[in-house]
Amino acid sequence: DSTQQILTVKRPNVVLIILESFTADIVSKLGGEKNVTPFLDSLIDGGLLFSNFFATGFRTDIGFVSLHTGFPSQPLQSILAIPEKAAKLPSLSSALYQNGYHTSLYYGGESEFFNFRAFILSKDYQRLTDIRDFDKSERNSKWGAHDGVVLNRAVKDLSNESQPFFSTIMTLSTHEPFELPIASKFPGNDLPNKFRSAAFYTDQSLKDFFAAASREKWYDSTLFVVVADHGHRLPKEENEIYMPQRSHIPLLFFGNVLQPSFWGKVINRVGSQTDLPATVLAQLGIKHNEFYWSKNLMNPFSKEFAFNSYNNGFVWMGKEQQIGYDNNSKKVNYRGVLNKPDSLLIRCGQAYLQTVYQEYLSY
Repeated sequence: DSTQQILTVKRPNVVLIILESFTADIVSKLGGEKNVTPFLDSLIDGGLLFSNFFATGFRTDIGFVSLHTGFPSQPLQSILAIPEKAAKLPSLSSALYQNGYHTSLYYGGESEFFNFRAFILSKDYQRLTDIRDFDKSERNSKWGAHDGVVLNRAVKDLSNESQPFFSTIMTLSTHEPFELPIASKFPGNDLPNKFRSAAFYTDQSLKDFFAAASREKWYDSTLFVVVADHGHRLPKEENEIYMPQRSHIPLLFFGNVLQPSFWGKVINRVGSQTDLPATVLAQLGIKHNEFYWSKNLMNPFSKEFAFNSYNNGFVWMGKEQQIGYDNNSKKVNYRGVLNKPDSLLIRCGQAYLQTVYQEYLSY
């Protein structure tokens, strides 16, 4: 398992920021719209961007599991819905905890949704902060505490955390109905502009978070990993669920622990949320054999592909070709740039899905 080392610190703190619904379509550095996420764009200028990175599913529970366990998504069913199966999976949080990391998770919403709470506590998160831990005055949205409140709480708490630490922060303000504690950036009451305004608010909350974090002693020893939980139909409303662009999301490594030669660099290798555990653990010199579905994206010999499942179909994304296949109609519903016959790409996706589902059933 070769890996290209990108860090200057052997065991940095790791802060994983999972952004709700942050599709590539609102990130200009990924070919998306301009002026929606200006701060994230500025982070990309100083970080390491993975430009061909895809979500494995279309909901938060699916993306959260893949990012933590490296286990691919399954159509029709999330493994998180069956705790006894989810308990069999390895997790990034457990791997880091077992290697001396102090672990915490921050979420402004209700962690009981989708059995999140049971999963989080079973994967060696020592501290969970959710809607229960915020004052009533801070629960200023339909879903709980807005992103600015949660990110501010995380900065304050981490200042008293023992190092090294691994902390996950999940945002929620870009979830419908897109309520905001500030004036909307984009005019109009239409859903696309409400989504843009919510994304801009989250982006500015990130700006405040990094400004506050940069004044803390732990900042220079921290690797920040910024990623989305899934894509979104908004704001363009033109990408169907079986199209690769619908699941195209950002993955950014950022921080002073990055070697200067990687500041502003772009990695074009095709990968997905399942690849995060192996990629992070390889950089920390921690074995990741149990994450055998996960590819190390900094290993130049790893195969380039991503798999996304939806309802009863899948999208297979290779280095030069992509295909969407609907299992109900038994038909191809999307073709990208194809250098190989449909049958070969369909077979790749079917073989992958069959193997994933067989393992899922065996747990």
